[in-house]
Amino acid sequence: MNYTRATTPLIVLALVFTDPILPFAAGEMENDAPQQKELASLRKEIEKYEQQLSQKKAKEANVVNLIASLDREIDTATGYLRTLKQDIRQREGQVKGYSAEISATGKEIEELKALIKNRIVSFYKHGRVREIELLLKSKSLTQIKVWMRYQKLIAENDRHNYQSLIEKQKQIEGQQNLLRVEISEKDRRMKEQQLEEQRLKLSREKRSKYLAAIRNDQKVLKQHLEEIKKAEQQIMSFIAKAEEERLTEKVRKPATHGAIERPPDRSHKFAALRGKLLWPTQGTVISHFGRQKHPSLNTITENLGIEIKAKLGAPVKVVDDGQVQTITWQRGRGNIVIISHDDGYYTVYTHLAEIEVNLQQEVKQGQVIGTVGDSGSINGPMLHFQIWKNTSNLNPEDWLT
Repeated sequence: MNYTRATTPLIVLALVFTDPILPFAAGEMENDAPQQKELASLRKEIEKYEQQLSQKKAKEANVVNLIASLDREIDTATGYLRTLKQDIRQREGQVKGYSAEISATGKEIEELKALIKNRIVSFYKHGRVREIELLLKSKSLTQIKVWMRYQKLIAENDRHNYQSLIEKQKQIEGQQNLLRVEISEKDRRMKEQQLEEQRLKLSREKRSKYLAAIRNDQKVLKQHLEEIKKAEQQIMSFIAKAEEERLTEKVRKPATHGAIERPPDRSHKFAALRGKLLWPTQGTVISHFGRQKHPSLNTITENLGIEIKAKLGAPVKVVDDGQVQTITWQRGRGNIVIISHDDGYYTVYTHLAEIEVNLQQEVKQGQVIGTVGDSGSINGPMLHFQIWKNTSNLNPEDWLT
C-alpha cells in the first residue's frame, strides 16, 4: 500500500516505536453440544447398572441394559467425535487465515512506521529553517498563497498517515485477539477429542467384556430377539407413515411420482434396478431374508432384510438416489437410516457407527451415508439392510447385483 510522505507531528513518536498490546478477552466459549449432555446422562446410567451388577441384582436384565447403554454411548460418542474433528479442521483454517491477515497488516504497519520515521528525521534536520527561508524568499502574494496551500496539504497528509497507522494498529490488535481465541478454542477441542477417544476405547472394551459373558446365555439371546422385533416394528411404522404421506401428496399433486422427484437426466426408476443394485457395503451375507432358524435357541424368526458381515468403520453407500426419510436409534439395531426412493420404495440401513447425512437430505447413488458399526449386534460389526415397496418388505438379495 502507498502512503504519502509529509512532515509528521512529534507526538507520533510514542506510537511508532511502541508495540500495541490489547488485554485478551475471549468472551464466553460456545455452549456444549447436545451430545455432551446425552453422554453425561448415559455414563451415569452405565455406572448405575455396573453398581447393580457388582451387588448381583437382577444380573441378566442389568447386563442387557448395560450393553444397550454402552451401545448408545458408543454411537453418541462416535458422532460427537466426528463433530469435534470437523470443528478442529474448521478452526485450523481460521487460524491460518488470521495468521495471513496479521502478516499482511504487519507489513503495512512497518511501511507506515518507516515513512513516518523518515519524515520525523527530515523535519528535525531541515524543518522550520527551510520553511522560513522559503517564506522570506517569496516575492509575491501568489507565491505565499501557493506555499501556504502546500503546507496545508502536507499537514493533511501527515494527519492521514497518522490516522492510517492508528487504524492499522487497531486492526492488527483485533486480528491478534481473534487468533488467540481460535488457537485457545482449538487446543481445548483437541484435548476434549483426546479424552473422548480414550473414553470411547474404554467403553468398547467394557462392551466386549460384558458381551462375551452373556453371548451364550439363552435368556439374554431371547431378550435380544425381542429388542430386534421392537426395532423392526418401529421401522415398519416409520415406513407406513412415510408411505401415507407420499400417497396423500400424490393425490394432492397427481403429476408427482414417488417420494422424490427424479432429475431430468435420470432414465430409470428404482423398480428397473432389480438385480442391478449396488451393494450397500463390502462384506459377506451371514443371515438371509425370510424365516431363519436361530442356531442356539432353535426358534424360527422372520428376518426382514439381510445381515452383511463387514469391517468396523467400512463405508455404507446408498443403493440409489433418494431422500433421507428417517434417522433414529433403537436397541437391537443401533443407528438407523431410512432412505425414500421413487414410487414408494424404501431402503433401510442399521447398525451404523457414524451417520454422514442429515434428515431430508437428497442423496445420490453410491453416496456414503455412514459407516458400519456393531451397536445392537451380538455378532460383531455388520450392516442390516432392508428394501421395502410401500409397506411390504422385499428380499434384498433379489435386487443386489
